[in-house]
Amino acid sequence: MATTYTVEVPLRWGDMDAYGHVNNVTMMQVLEEARVALFGPPPSSGEPAPLVGEAAVGKPGRASAQLPLFETLPAGTQALVAENHVKYRSPLAYRGVPVRVQMQVSKVTAASLVVAYELYDPVTGVHCVSASTTLAFFNIETGSLVRLSAEQREQLVA
Repeated sequence: MATTYTVEVPLRWGDMDAYGHVNNVTMMQVLEEARVALFGPPPSSGEPAPLVGEAAVGKPGRASAQLPLFETLPAGTQALVAENHVKYRSPLAYRGVPVRVQMQVSKVTAASLVVAYELYDPVTGVHCVSASTTLAFFNIETGSLVRLSAEQREQLVA
């Protein structure tokens, strides 16, 4: 069974729609922020590599990736979103507290992976969103897909 990772994503005032809910389009940004918290920022973002484990303790402003994927990919590799699927189960009321996002790497192929998400209301615990994102690994120099090694695939499904 795949490991479940949990992150909390802060909500911003601008995430709210006219009905007082987190906007459906904004939900894609919440998923993106959760995914970056899981894997760390890609090298091309200009962000410093996240600190992992003991090195992250007591270092404010440096997010610790739970599953530091980009550290293991060859230089010039980007993870591109190939597909997104979202099922809105219940409105997520805007509140000034972070939303809880649970994630699993639900599928790994030679050159892609699927991240499955479950979002819960931070106050009521109601299950609000089920979603998935397929990421494909792409070499920006050659324009071709990058295959994951056996070790990388193993790390992702652990």
